[in-house]
Amino acid sequence: MSQNPLVRKTLRGRFETVKLVRSGGYGNNYLLAGARGNRYQSLIAIKILRNRFEIIKHLGSGGSGDTYLAVDRDLPGQPHCVVKHFHPKDPNPTVVAIAKRLFDREAEVLYQLGNEHDQIPRLFAHFNEDGDFYLVQQFIDGHALTQEIVPGQRLSENAVLNLLREILEVLAFVHQHNIIHRDIKPQNLMRRHTDQKIVLIDFGSIKKISALGAGLTIAVGTPGYMPSEQAKGKPKLCSDIYAVGMIGIQALTGLIPEELQEDPNTGEVIWRDKAQVSGALANVLDTMVCDRYNQRYQSATEALQALNSDLVLSQSSQSADINQNTDHSYLLTYKNFLLLLGIGLGAITSLIVIVLIYIFMNTNTLHPNQPTQLNNFIEKLMGRQLTNVNMNSLVAKSAANRKVYKSNSSITKTTKKQIESQH
Repeated sequence: MSQNPLVRKTLRGRFETVKLVRSGGYGNNYLLAGARGNRYQSLIAIKILRNRFEIIKHLGSGGSGDTYLAVDRDLPGQPHCVVKHFHPKDPNPTVVAIAKRLFDREAEVLYQLGNEHDQIPRLFAHFNEDGDFYLVQQFIDGHALTQEIVPGQRLSENAVLNLLREILEVLAFVHQHNIIHRDIKPQNLMRRHTDQKIVLIDFGSIKKISALGAGLTIAVGTPGYMPSEQAKGKPKLCSDIYAVGMIGIQALTGLIPEELQEDPNTGEVIWRDKAQVSGALANVLDTMVCDRYNQRYQSATEALQALNSDLVLSQSSQSADINQNTDHSYLLTYKNFLLLLGIGLGAITSLIVIVLIYIFMNTNTLHPNQPTQLNNFIEKLMGRQLTNVNMNSLVAKSAANRKVYKSNSSITKTTKKQIESQH
């Protein structure tokens, strides 16, 4: 068969012209879904359900049926929506009954959660037509995280941290209603284009805690993201935490879960040597993917609190280390300055002492009446002060001499007058 042929498909007993198209974020490419024959071939069907939902494109197939893109002809602007057609691939009546229960439960959960949280698709319709069951939900215009988490490419720690927070925030709302998603993986996490928020899709595998242990339980999930207790048909809220942790490890290492090894003794995932990650985030991820479910975080809220608190403490510690290193650097610079200052002063003092000793030794070898180098040194060092002192002395002596001269002149005049008076 050539690619993208025009073929005919029977849907609810009617013949319609259909064409295979490439799927979007809700599934993979499928040519045929074989178990139930031509009636349930995974191809586009130009068909209108309930005279309202017009199917325009095939999106993907799963164990319980096919998913299509459609338009709602009753609403203004005819917005897109997603139609899920229930038809299990396994004809076993027991499996069909379980699949039908899951299908109905998905509709119930979407109706409950989608109206309360904008990061969960809303339910538009759930009905039976001509013996087939359909579920119609809100279409998310965005891309799956498979476009962000690409094999062989590592994301930065900050990008992974933000991604984990976004996933855990919406998952916490689901866990608060005691609902286990059971199929968290990059394909079921959409990045909405309008606001860049993470939207959790595909609630076809959900399980309520109140229903655990009732009747036949089958293993539902995706290998690599499904912990051991879930593979045994005994999922818990912390089973979803394991899946989120594996997504974080996949983003940090660039390796899909199947490429990661496990410790043969403990069953723990070996991944730290394949990623550049801080010890704080690595410890949180190790707890999330712990093989023993009772050692994991028991809910998304608990995991989110641990993620925030541990990393805040780590960042505070790093900040304190930076401040401490800065203070130490300043102290070291100050000590070096004092050391250099002390060395400089010591060198100058030593030089002066050496000069004085040299001059003193040379002084002893000179003639007593010959001016010494010490005197010359002192005169040069104190020349200006000595000159000032000498000038002051000369001025004082001159003034004294003038006073003496005047006094002598006065005495002479007095004596002369006395002699003249006697004669």
